[in-house]
Amino acid sequence: MDFDVRTQIQQSEINGLYNEMEELKKKRKQLKESIDDKEEKIISHILKHGNVIAYKNDDPHVLTVKNGHSTKFDKSALANDLGVSQKELDYVGVAEFVESKQITSQKLNEYYYQEPTQKLNARKAKKADMDLILGGRV
Repeated sequence: MDFDVRTQIQQSEINGLYNEMEELKKKRKQLKESIDDKEEKIISHILKHGNVIAYKNDDPHVLTVKNGHSTKFDKSALANDLGVSQKELDYVGVAEFVESKQITSQKLNEYYYQEPTQKLNARKAKKADMDLILGGRV
């Protein structure tokens, strides 16, 4: 009898922890979306008006936009060419298609493409930065 009570308590505790974990994941997703929206607004402003001074813990920082690129894989085009669903094209699925010689590794390289990205960059402001951006209004 004692065993059943402990098991039920443990089950209840685990259930509570699991629900807390799922709630935290949901909050993390919402925070990420909020951060991305704010970062997008800042980048848009910097691209229109130039670099900006922002204060973090009373220290001035210069906010700039860094252009870069990321390599993406066009899974939908590969799925269309092979006549399969995108779900089948995980790492194991692609490896199986290469092993069965339905596609070569050289042909796979054609499905990679470069996508431009813009990242927000922050660094501590120097006096010259302050003079340049604020026009000597420090």
